[in-house]
Amino acid sequence: MPQEKDHYQQLLRRFLDNNCTPAETRELFDFLQQDASNRLLLGEMNASFGLPAPEVQGPWRDRVREKLLLAAQPVKVIPLYKKWLPKVAAAVLLLAVATFAWQYSRTTKITAPATTLASAAKDAMPGGSKATLTLANGATVVLDSAAHEVIPSQGTAKVIRINGQLKYEAGRVADAAVVYNTLATPRGGQFKIELPDGTMVWLNAASSLRFPTAFNGKERTVILNGEGYFEVAHRDNMPFKVQLGSGVVEVLGTRFNIMAYQNEANVKTTLLQGAVKVSHNSQRVRLVQGQQASWAAGGSSITVGPADTDEAVSWKEGYFQFNRAPLTDVMRQLQRWYDVEVRYEGNTGKREFWGKIPRNVPLSEALKILELSSIQYSMKGDTIIIHQ
Repeated sequence: MPQEKDHYQQLLRRFLDNNCTPAETRELFDFLQQDASNRLLLGEMNASFGLPAPEVQGPWRDRVREKLLLAAQPVKVIPLYKKWLPKVAAAVLLLAVATFAWQYSRTTKITAPATTLASAAKDAMPGGSKATLTLANGATVVLDSAAHEVIPSQGTAKVIRINGQLKYEAGRVADAAVVYNTLATPRGGQFKIELPDGTMVWLNAASSLRFPTAFNGKERTVILNGEGYFEVAHRDNMPFKVQLGSGVVEVLGTRFNIMAYQNEANVKTTLLQGAVKVSHNSQRVRLVQGQQASWAAGGSSITVGPADTDEAVSWKEGYFQFNRAPLTDVMRQLQRWYDVEVRYEGNTGKREFWGKIPRNVPLSEALKILELSSIQYSMKGDTIIIHQ
């Protein structure tokens, strides 16, 4: 079997380099036609190379179109998808899936087959648009319920539900008493809200945002726990501030992402547009577009450096993106989105991952990032057990 694996991998590499003879090309394509998922991927690759393509449909087509690349290496990872042409990226994915049963890590030898979700009684579905809204009087509104109940006005603001999001329309009473609402997403949920000043906020899973229903003072202040993406409406002489534990992010009008989960090692602010001031304890730094500020949980110093903005906001765009991410980081993201638990048995090692996974696929599809790197895992109820 290993010799057969090497043979077809070499054929595919030769095909990518346009070095296959007609006979070798037919042999390669005949092999790829043997499996249903391979046939779908083959059709998409055929189209990329201008060859006649069979009918391609379903989730495999979407995964190829998004150029899903799943890979893991023990320590050093070269993100090839950033260097290769799109049509080559699609073919590289084909290589990964076509040899799916043979993939293994350079440092990990499989001694027994892992139990995967394919044999599990229940597959976890991806999260969706759901949250709870706690009103000023303490009442709670479930925003993912089938009943579209009317939300009463909050202070001077009118609250409107529109296609899975909230919109606060500010009233005109400038000196009215300020009341606060809290929007919270569970694990497996995310939600979008328009604040009374026109600022748009996307909340990731297991996050909350506390905000006033009117901004009447000299500044606009909200409190974030978890992760949120902000598009702040500009207001002269009225800065927008996000409080997060011991830190504050201050802006006038800009786009940025904040990741401040309590179970993550670092708090991160990533600036996509404009400028922000980030304060933590006694330190204060100013970010320009494309930079990221971070500090370790319990640490005092702020680190500033270039940001991978695509990775920072990938959750908002509908996919996971990993760039040299440790296994534990990958699993925390999956844990929050699929509302599952994770348990490790043994040493997780220094495995690093790169690639993209759509957030709308079942957990079994997302966990192929583990299978492709030969990490053994099993499911027990709603718990993923990583075997090392």
